[in-house]
Amino acid sequence: MYQIDKTKASEKNAESDAPAKCAGCGKEPFDVMMENSSSENKSSLKRCTACYSVRYCGVPCQKSHRKAHKKECKATANKRREFNAALNSIELNEDNDLTPPPSPQDCDLCMYRMPPGARRSKYFACCGKVVCKACFGRSTPGNFLDMFGNSNYENLSQMERINLLMSTFGPNGTASAEKRDEQRGCPFCRSTDDMVPYTIEHHKIRERCLLLRANKGDSRALLELACLHKTGYSGDSLDKLKGDREFIFEGTVRKGKRSPEGDAKAFEYFQKSAALGNGDAYYYLSELHRLEYNASDFFDCLTKAAALGSAEAHDELASLAMEKKQIKVAMKHYQFLALVGYSKESTEKLTAGYKDGYVTKEELASSLRAYQAAREDISSKERAQMELMSVGVSSDGKVKPPGLFM
Repeated sequence: MYQIDKTKASEKNAESDAPAKCAGCGKEPFDVMMENSSSENKSSLKRCTACYSVRYCGVPCQKSHRKAHKKECKATANKRREFNAALNSIELNEDNDLTPPPSPQDCDLCMYRMPPGARRSKYFACCGKVVCKACFGRSTPGNFLDMFGNSNYENLSQMERINLLMSTFGPNGTASAEKRDEQRGCPFCRSTDDMVPYTIEHHKIRERCLLLRANKGDSRALLELACLHKTGYSGDSLDKLKGDREFIFEGTVRKGKRSPEGDAKAFEYFQKSAALGNGDAYYYLSELHRLEYNASDFFDCLTKAAALGSAEAHDELASLAMEKKQIKVAMKHYQFLALVGYSKESTEKLTAGYKDGYVTKEELASSLRAYQAAREDISSKERAQMELMSVGVSSDGKVKPPGLFM
């Protein structure tokens, strides 16, 4: 039997967009998890089950914040119900053939096949090269710390490594400015214009590089510009945060802050990137339409993203088909995901589909072979190491790998 994902499309969107801190007291997920570490309840923040747009660390905060949240909660919940109703009225096409996967792209540095997915690669705006997240992570300053007399680096915790990184290569670190720039240099052109950005000026330099490449018709540069504005890391957005210690502290950028102006600019750049045939841009556009609870445009962008080979779009459409109990349509998308080696879940779903008669024996065998071959092309010792090193705490308090490296 199938384990159908009961989280509807609008709820998934609200969950991903909900601020990752308690709306009542402002505590972060890690702080809440540490407070609960001695109890049986190991979980962290819980979403409001009516609107899914805010999180709470516990019932006391939820009750104290109820009066301030009640009006917004009711309005958002109504929008969510209307969005789900409109989405359920859309018929999925069962006659669509399996989308042919795009030609596999190799990482420009390690030459292994690039993992599928919009968030699993890094774009260098200085020279236009694209590398896997593992190669980018291994070329950042943190991997050179053991060259500076710290023989115990391998035994340090993740937080200790971060602190050592900032104390060495941060704006006020012990390493000289020349040494910091040397370690920040692009592994291809050695430019320091687009590596690890610490300050507002670093982010502005990256933005200028992206604009230069975007003006030449580079769809990936347009996509990166859109993400910059969407997450509040554009130069204009960061300038407005000067003096706010939560976002900018001693010249170092801690995090960006989303704004309506940034979202509008992001939408513009996503559209330009999508017009040049970038499937990932269509997928991000679908997320923005879902934020606005626009079901028709959400579904239209999602199908266009899938047609251009976006693995995330196929995953979304598979979940939507399962929710609508259109199992045959879902199996088509899971076949694509297996073909590109996106996730083990696709093979599990196909196996369940075979048991229930939705997938033939030949289709299952072919998909399993394709998945195994794709994973062999994608996997490497370095990527596995980076995945283990980057284990973190999710918004629900679970400790898990980020899934960004393979």
